Amino acid sequence: MAMEKIKRIIPYALVLLVSAYFYILAGRFGFDARPGSLGPDFWPKLFLGLTIVVCLYEIAKTALFHQSKELEDDAGEEKAEAPKRYPGLLIIGTVMTVAYVYFVSILGFILCTFLYLVLFMVVGRYRKVWVIAANSVIGTILFVVIFMKVVYVSLPLGQGPFQQLSLLVLKMLGVK
Repeated sequence: MAMEKIKRIIPYALVLLVSAYFYILAGRFGFDARPGSLGPDFWPKLFLGLTIVVCLYEIAKTALFHQSKELEDDAGEEKAEAPKRYPGLLIIGTVMTVAYVYFVSILGFILCTFLYLVLFMVVGRYRKVWVIAANSVIGTILFVVIFMKVVYVSLPLGQGPFQQLSLLVLKMLGVK
């Protein structure tokens, strides 16, 4: 295998190993199984299992089908222009994600998620305000419904007036 292929496979292999480790840990949750209901291990194991499958697919695809740059150059193909990279935006996005984790207990899941989605699209250089607003509202509502109605996860309501806002939105959505 060419060195370039190995470099492309390493991140997938690392994610695969970490996911496998956490999958094993999720299997060790101590709980009393109730017939007809999902245990606390179901969702983590599902997501980790899907992550493992995707990593295996990407590793196989890269190992078996990805051509190295040397072969492409030898074939006389034109080099495509490399996409412009924005490391500063990556750092801002990472800081925003850490801030989200901190502020979600203060602002509540609904408001914090809405603001996070708006800011993430703005930082990501998307500029259509109505699209940002619509995606943020719809995305937040979908997350609330999925987490509270499908997965049965209780979400942080926030503190003070933010809690009142969360309760109002949940009442409007018919979520208890």
